[in-house]
Amino acid sequence: MSKHIPEKTIDITGVELVPGTPAACFGNGEQGFERCCDECDCFLLCFSEFEAQIKENIVESKNNTEKQSKK
Repeated sequence: MSKHIPEKTIDITGVELVPGTPAACFGNGEQGFERCCDECDCFLLCFSEFEAQIKENIVESKNNTEKQSKK
């Protein structure tokens, strides 16, 4: 999973996806489009049980990047 989470992204079918905001996402299967979660690189953000772990990994990745750039 990419550490750079986009605010919005376009699915391969042209549907706009909003990772981490399933109610607003057009790919959630409830707004006239098919469910696009399988194609979304950030679909785990839509599941609260994974949210804390993902955010922790992102912060850790940013910290490691900052440490490496200071060397």
